[in-house]
Amino acid sequence: MIWLFIAMYQLVAFSEQKDSVDRQRYDVAALGKAITNAESGQRGYLLTGHTLFLDTMEQGRTDTRRVLASLDRRVASVGEVRPELETVKQLVNRKFDAMDISIQVQMRAGSYASHLTLSKDKSRELMKLIDDRLGEMDSKLEHLRADYEKEIRQRVIQAVIGAILLCMLIIGVLLFSYRSTTDLLGKMLETQAVTEQLSHQVDHDLLTGLPNRRSVDEHLESVFQRSKHTSKPFAIFFMDLDGFKQVNDQYGHEIGDALLIEVSHMFQKVLRQTDFLARQGGDEFVLVVGSYMHRMELVQLAQRLIQLFSRPVIVRTMALNIGVSIGVAEYPRHGKQVKQLLHAADKAMYVSKKNGKNSYSFDGE
Repeated sequence: MIWLFIAMYQLVAFSEQKDSVDRQRYDVAALGKAITNAESGQRGYLLTGHTLFLDTMEQGRTDTRRVLASLDRRVASVGEVRPELETVKQLVNRKFDAMDISIQVQMRAGSYASHLTLSKDKSRELMKLIDDRLGEMDSKLEHLRADYEKEIRQRVIQAVIGAILLCMLIIGVLLFSYRSTTDLLGKMLETQAVTEQLSHQVDHDLLTGLPNRRSVDEHLESVFQRSKHTSKPFAIFFMDLDGFKQVNDQYGHEIGDALLIEVSHMFQKVLRQTDFLARQGGDEFVLVVGSYMHRMELVQLAQRLIQLFSRPVIVRTMALNIGVSIGVAEYPRHGKQVKQLLHAADKAMYVSKKNGKNSYSFDGE
C-alpha cells in the first residue's frame, strides 16, 4: 500500500513538473514572438518612416521584458537552461540597443535614412544568435519533458502493479485505494489536458487558432526539403490586410480582433486542404501552396482571395471595408532558400501596397 501511494504521489509530482516545463517552453516561444514583433515594428518604421510602427516596436519591447521576467522565475528550478537564459538576456539587450540606434539614425537622417545600413547586419546576427539560444533552451526543455514522461510511465506501471497486489491481498484495502487512485488519476488527466492545451498554444495563434510564425518556419522547412528531393515547386503568399489599422482606430481592438477571426475563416473557405494558412502576426498572414502545376493556379487563387473583399466584411452587424495586398514568391524561381522566399514574398507584398493595395504581385515582376 505504501509503495502504491509513493508511486501515485510521484506520478502527480512528475506531472506537475512536466506541466511547468511546458509553460517554460511556451514562454520561450512567446519571447521569440515578442522580439520578432518588435523587429517588425522597427522594420516598418525604417521602411516607411511612419511613427505608428514605433508603437509596435515598444509593445514588442514590453512583451519581451514581461516574458523574460516570467522565464527568470520559472527557470530558477531548471539549472540546465539557466546559462542559455542569461546569454539570451544579454543578447536581447544588445539587440534592442542596435534597434534603438537604427531608429535614431532614421530620425536624424530623414529621407536619406533608407540608404544607411548601420547596424543592419549586426541586428540580423544578433537575432540569429537569439534564435539559436532559444532553440537550445527549447531543446533542453523538450528533453527534460521527455524524461518526466518516462518517469510518469514508470510510475503508472508501478501504480498498476501496486493495485494488482493490493487487490490480491485484501478486498477492503482495494476499495480504499480505489478512491484515492481515482482522484489522483483524475488530477493526472487534468494536468495532461492542460499540457496538451499549452503545447497547442506554442504552435498556434491564440486569437484565430491558425498556426503561428513558429509553425510557418517548421512547415516551410518540411516543404522545402520535400521539394528539393522531388523537384516540385511550391509558393509562398505573404498577405497584409488593407485598412485594418483604420478599423482598429475607429472601432477599437475588440472589433479588430473579431475582424481578424472572420478574415481567417474567409481565407480558409477558398483554400484546399493541402494549403497551409498561418497568421504571421498583427494583420499579416502567410499561405504556403504546394501541389500546383502552373502559375495560373496561383494567379487564380490570389484573385479569389482578393475577391473575398469585393464587398464589406460583416462583423457584429457592422460592414467593414478592407482589402488584402498579396506578395507571391515561387520556389525555385524567386529563391532557393526558405529565408530568401519569405523575403521575396514580403517584398512583393509591399509592391502591391504601392500599386494601390488590394492586389497581388509576384516578386520582381
